[in-house]
Amino acid sequence: MDATEPNGLKAKTLRGYMWNQRGPLRGYLYWRILSVLTVVPFPVITQRIVDESIPAQDLNSMWFYTALSFGLLVLHFVSMKLAIDPLSTNAQEVFREMRARIFHKLNFMHFRFLDSTQTGRMLSKYAIDTNNVEITLIMAITGLLPELLRAFLMMLTLFYINPWLLLFVFLSIPLFAFVRVRYLKPLEDSNHAVRMARERMTGQASEFISAIKLVRGYGQEQMAKTQLNELSSEYGASRTEQMRVNQGMGFVMFTVMTGITIVATAFCGWLVITERMTMGAMVALLGALPVCLYPVLMVTQFSLQYMTGAESYRSIKELLDSGYVEDWDGLRFPQPLRGQIEFDSVDFAYGEDKPLVLEQFNLKICAGEHLALVGSSGSGKSTLVSLMLGFYAPSRGCVRIDEIPQSELDVRRFRQRCAVVMQDNLLLSGTIRDNIRFGRPSASEAEVIEAAQAANAMEFIETLPDGFDTEVGERGVSLSGGQRQRMAIARALLRDPEVLVLDEATSALDYESERLVQEAIDHLAKGRTTITIAHRLSTIRAADRIVVLKHGAIVEQGTWEELAASDGAFKELLNAQS
Repeated sequence: MDATEPNGLKAKTLRGYMWNQRGPLRGYLYWRILSVLTVVPFPVITQRIVDESIPAQDLNSMWFYTALSFGLLVLHFVSMKLAIDPLSTNAQEVFREMRARIFHKLNFMHFRFLDSTQTGRMLSKYAIDTNNVEITLIMAITGLLPELLRAFLMMLTLFYINPWLLLFVFLSIPLFAFVRVRYLKPLEDSNHAVRMARERMTGQASEFISAIKLVRGYGQEQMAKTQLNELSSEYGASRTEQMRVNQGMGFVMFTVMTGITIVATAFCGWLVITERMTMGAMVALLGALPVCLYPVLMVTQFSLQYMTGAESYRSIKELLDSGYVEDWDGLRFPQPLRGQIEFDSVDFAYGEDKPLVLEQFNLKICAGEHLALVGSSGSGKSTLVSLMLGFYAPSRGCVRIDEIPQSELDVRRFRQRCAVVMQDNLLLSGTIRDNIRFGRPSASEAEVIEAAQAANAMEFIETLPDGFDTEVGERGVSLSGGQRQRMAIARALLRDPEVLVLDEATSALDYESERLVQEAIDHLAKGRTTITIAHRLSTIRAADRIVVLKHGAIVEQGTWEELAASDGAFKELLNAQS
């Protein structure tokens, strides 16, 4: 699948997913049909033993039929093994592709969608929903279809033995069909309720777990527990209703099956007494009847799983067919990228019903310029970076990169030439080497070490027992804030970007950590377009230009010396920190 092809993100039908595995599936069907054919003769063999071998006391024929039965049983086992083993392996490729398409889609989704969707809900689609579809499809291929074929062939066998037997089976099937139809709507409703309740519960749980320090820091464990308990109770209630519907249908099916067996025994007994049927035919029917009716039970059981699988597939399809996709098809890209960035009369709000964060905003950043953005919280600093990186599109106006409008730009390629160092840098589970190399996976060991040295990270890496092979833990929890920052800078250095974004990269550090990180930043910023969002104004003395923002507008700009000498907004911010 081409990572740059948004049109490849649409949901495929299940048939489409399976088409790629048609070879192994065809082989499975051949062997599975053979396994079904091996059990079809059993009613005839049973009838022959009861009607011929036993009355004639013919041990030779009885041993022959017994040996034949064992031979068919061995053939059944071998054909089943040859069918199931390859299918088990290749079926996983279907769902590996489905999960890959979900993750691929998420990588193309607009941030407006991602901002409004809980992480837990997306994880539910990736893990739980794909698993439900997998169970449903496997049940259909390995259970339902073979059982339907076996029932059909068994009915032909019963007709061959005695047409009355087939008539009785045909009269029994409508009872099972009635029960299935009767429970269809309640099953669908209960499965939908379970999925929605599960997504709400897992979404909230994921949110609380990721913010566990915030929850504990504010002493709100009880509040979080109460909210999760409410959602858990809601999920439990939906599962209880689902189980009630399932068990109710199971009880009715068992009752109907038992009743049919009783009637079949009496009916066959009457046919035997009136000499319309042999005893062997009666034994054959009583043995074959469960085989003929089991597919109806299987259909009922499958309908339960089908409701779950269909609901999960709808959930997956909703995501894959969603139109909230960044479309980078056939777009332009400057060669070489110089890093000139321009905001031309830009309006922007985070939602249609939200106030404007930027209004008629104009700013031009020259290629290779080090620009610092300062201002109070909510002034629009981070919004400018998000617009530049194409995370959001302006409501009005235009963002240009090297004079190319962003709507015509290959945004993905542009991001590949950028590096972002943030206040709270996210590290991935893995080693220090893995996290630095994330900036450029093809980098050599020497390049990784060089980047770590330039970022002043070797100082602490060399003190660790495993050095670059040290596991950083989830989100880098085993490292200090300063260590995480220097690793993020090493990652950015290794990327060697044309555009560098420093989003309050030192605001949470102590003095010594800030000094080391600032040295690394100064080294990193040389010769490339750099945008620094600063909280500590002392960190932007080296900037070529400082832009002061207030309520989404530029109120002042100039060099450090120019702004510090004037009595404007920058001087007020400077005095507030002195």
